[in-house]
Amino acid sequence: MRVMVTGAAGFIGRALTAKLLGGATLADGFGGYRSIEEVVLVDRDFPEKEQFGAPRGVRVVRMMGDLSDASFAAEVASIGVDAIFHLAAALTLDSEVRDDVAYLVNVEAIRRFISKSSPFTRFVFASSIAVFGGELPPAVTDLERFSPETTYGTHKAVAELLLSDASRKNRIDARVLRLPIVLVRPGANVPAVSDRIAAIVREPLAGRDTVSPLAAETHIPVASAGAVAAAFIRLHDVPKEMLPPSRAMNLPSLTVSIEQMIASTRRQAGNRELGKVHCAPDARLQAIVDGWPRAFVSDVATRLGIVGDHSIDDIIVEYLAGNRSS
Repeated sequence: MRVMVTGAAGFIGRALTAKLLGGATLADGFGGYRSIEEVVLVDRDFPEKEQFGAPRGVRVVRMMGDLSDASFAAEVASIGVDAIFHLAAALTLDSEVRDDVAYLVNVEAIRRFISKSSPFTRFVFASSIAVFGGELPPAVTDLERFSPETTYGTHKAVAELLLSDASRKNRIDARVLRLPIVLVRPGANVPAVSDRIAAIVREPLAGRDTVSPLAAETHIPVASAGAVAAAFIRLHDVPKEMLPPSRAMNLPSLTVSIEQMIASTRRQAGNRELGKVHCAPDARLQAIVDGWPRAFVSDVATRLGIVGDHSIDDIIVEYLAGNRSS
């Protein structure tokens, strides 16, 4: 089986790639499972130190370029693969200021993949909590209507509809998972809301003081990169007959407050000299996050065995296990 991961050098992409190269087999669409023979990793850049240990007989191919570049996007979309995990995206803050470029990555790249795929291509797409906004119920289900309040959320909603329509027409076999805030992103020079939130955990554990851009009482749905990677693989393997007509669902998520994140960080600090967290809400970020769901649930995902994390302590423990120097 030949598999592609876009956004492979990113936080979630690395976790997913590690699972795929860790001996995972994937459903073949004909009632069986097949071993992975080749993994095509796509991103704008790959850190030189990033090395994935592939099992014997598995080929790893790196393609470096920007999906906003039409020629590169066309080249990537034209590669024949059995499964595509599409994580690449222009994120929230970047999309707000460069919406034309963000559209090419977040929407136009999807159209290219659809046009070059077959009905047997399983396309697992990372959508977002950001497709929802406005006046929301205490718990947001798959049935909540789209009401994005950011350009990024709008692009994700458009992409979901394109994939649903293409699947209905049997042009591709799409599966969509809407993600909450994924923690704990390592330090990175990316314009991401999740990075600003991750710093609330990451920086104190590294012995550095930090400022939370959100009020202590702010509640957010979160998931670990490990849980997200496992959920993507599970969603890939589900027979298409078990998917809803929209092909989309929320990742059932853990809801925590910023105050609870800070308390958990203290519990898991061990003998580290812990940095301090000062809450000074950033009006722009607070408004964005306040427009998102507080609780994220899905009866469909739960029925299919797609689950989130049990506790914020578990998420921080996973982060520390993967970042021994923290």
